[in-house]
Amino acid sequence: LNSNGSSSTFANIGGGDLGGSIEGADLSTIVNGGDVTGNTGLGAGVRLAITVQKTIIAAAVGLVERKDIRRNSHFRFAYLHSTSQGANGGSKFLGREVKNDNAQHAQNIFAKPLALTKLAHFLMDMHRSNNKWTGTKALPLVLLAENPQTRTYLVVGFEYPEIKGTFKKNRFGEKFELAAKTIQGDFKFDSFDSHVVEVNSDDVQRFIEQLHYTIDSTTLR
Repeated sequence: LNSNGSSSTFANIGGGDLGGSIEGADLSTIVNGGDVTGNTGLGAGVRLAITVQKTIIAAAVGLVERKDIRRNSHFRFAYLHSTSQGANGGSKFLGREVKNDNAQHAQNIFAKPLALTKLAHFLMDMHRSNNKWTGTKALPLVLLAENPQTRTYLVVGFEYPEIKGTFKKNRFGEKFELAAKTIQGDFKFDSFDSHVVEVNSDDVQRFIEQLHYTIDSTTLR
């Protein structure tokens, strides 16, 4: 025990004498504004997280400004393209010419369900706060992200709770399966989340159309 009655064991870890490093010193440095600009470890992770968030915000703003979020009677949907020609004839990702490395980066981000989920939540929070997606306009959201490397689209469906913080069970899994069964195409369902499906680029527009018809028919029963 030291003079104040506490153990000095941890204080000496990492040093060969009593002047060794203090437990938590690295953490203290980080919390107090330490260097996180390195190319590995925490620095790289922080920069990646910032880049992903900036890309998500830019994508959301671009979709809204270009009015690329479409609506039918049952859900809203939007395509995110990373090539010049998408399933709905849309423009390149973010609606402008981008360098190949940026396009590739964007494609890599939105080819993942987690990134699409973050984008969906950002869009829903934004429109919930400005009262544009409320009442009869409160509809689920489907996002379709192009992956040119595999010539597919990652399609993810999201229920839209009108009140933030409330839970609404996601039923897009069964809707996606019903729509897929009615058309001839190549579909790969996520083994954990059935509301996530990979659709061939040639089939994605028909899939969205059939999804609408499928929901329409089940609603009328």
